[in-house]
Amino acid sequence: MSIKSEKQFEVIIEKLDQLLEENKQLKTLIAQKDDELSLQKEQIEFLTQKLYGPKKETLKEDPNQGNLFNDSLFSEPEQTGDQSDEDEVIVTTISRRKKRKGLKDQQLSSLPTVDHIHEIESCTCPTCKAAMKEISTQLIRQEVKFIPARVENHRHFQKTYACANCEKSGTRTPFAKAEIPRLPLNNTAASASLIAETMYQKIEQKVPAYRQEAYWKLLGYPIPRHTITNWHIKTSQYYFEAMVAEMHKVLLNQKVLHADETTFKVLNDKERQKSYMWLFSTGAYAERAIHIFKLGPSRSGSVPRDFLENYTGYLHSDGFSGYNHLPGMTMVACLAHIRRKFYEARPKNYSSKSVAHKGVTLCNELFALDKSLKDLSVNERYDQRLIVVKPKLEAFFDWCETLTAHGKLGTAVNYALNLKERMMNVLEDGRLVLSNNLAERGIKSLVMGRKNWLFSKSIEGAQAVATMLSLVETAKSNGLHPRKYLEYLLTHLPNRQNTPLEAYLPWHPKVQNDCR
Repeated sequence: MSIKSEKQFEVIIEKLDQLLEENKQLKTLIAQKDDELSLQKEQIEFLTQKLYGPKKETLKEDPNQGNLFNDSLFSEPEQTGDQSDEDEVIVTTISRRKKRKGLKDQQLSSLPTVDHIHEIESCTCPTCKAAMKEISTQLIRQEVKFIPARVENHRHFQKTYACANCEKSGTRTPFAKAEIPRLPLNNTAASASLIAETMYQKIEQKVPAYRQEAYWKLLGYPIPRHTITNWHIKTSQYYFEAMVAEMHKVLLNQKVLHADETTFKVLNDKERQKSYMWLFSTGAYAERAIHIFKLGPSRSGSVPRDFLENYTGYLHSDGFSGYNHLPGMTMVACLAHIRRKFYEARPKNYSSKSVAHKGVTLCNELFALDKSLKDLSVNERYDQRLIVVKPKLEAFFDWCETLTAHGKLGTAVNYALNLKERMMNVLEDGRLVLSNNLAERGIKSLVMGRKNWLFSKSIEGAQAVATMLSLVETAKSNGLHPRKYLEYLLTHLPNRQNTPLEAYLPWHPKVQNDCR
């Protein structure tokens, strides 16, 4: 081969190497673009599902799918022989809805009863013109009548007494006056019942002040919206904040707590665009059911750290980083949040063989297994969890470690593995639960109200909302009617002398008797 041919061959080899390198780089770039495109498709499907799909995380039952943990814990007993007739009977029974006997009478039994006796005007016999006698009275129907609310002006007169004998003898004695209960606020005609009703409508019925303004006008007693808001702020500052402080002391003595947070807009807060409302609740197996809402300036961990200062129990929460460094507390993760990540990672037309779908099913089986232990005592539940729940929980995380995934499935797997240590802490005490749903459901009361109120104008107004929410949600969890409880507090606290505040907490026997 000549020198010229060798040089041409070297140029061709060099060119070929260059083309191979460019081809390799293009393949890498195409693979990256494919991953990005796949991620974008996942994101579009996820947002479309969030916008138009069902909100509840439910799964279609698959009769051909067995237990993913490969045991008989959740499977039906094996049947032998021909079961076709029996299966047909079962299907018929399930599809037919049974009417509950006595439900109507049960609903009407708690209402005041007014009887209407319908008589004929003339009791003369049309044949012989003699007077007819009554032979029976029959109940034909029952109807529930609505009595519209009304506002009354209750006037209070005070009588003054003096001693006639002392007047004759010239002896100076003080006048005696009858005691009159104090109103919650001075310089206003608002009674405890009126203020309590405005609070009940706002917090429980989610009716903002501007809509209440029109409602009270229709009842004949116009109340401006700013007056309603001022009532709520002042009564919260004078009476309710002290009650929530007492509840806070009891809450810190509980072994298990739940926490969650959400955004809350405060218009006149110049320092930040949005604040956060935090919720701290006692556990499902606690002696006292308490829910305390607290307005926080941010979403940082300083809010729970300050609120739960010196607390050394267990705290249920989601995977938010604000809960990562809370001193003295043992964090417990939420399996419902882990499940949700796998649920959101399922492809549009998923099958029972989908990896993400399998993750959802595994979480569901863990929930079903733990639910079967709910009626046990704390110690029994602790022992049974170590026997039946621990192996399944470990198997779930072992399965997660075998997965290599990208996109939403990779996010779900990484989320689960990052919370593995916190999730395993649920086995340390029988009072712990697998999810943080208690706080998630509790915060929804604020979220639903926020859709109507939209915002609070001032920080004081937002703090009043947090205080009233704390009392209303705690009252409901202790079996009280929230309006009756608010009226009870506004009636008794302004006239309290030496009675300790503990006597007005929702679980006190007298409060339980008067506010149900």
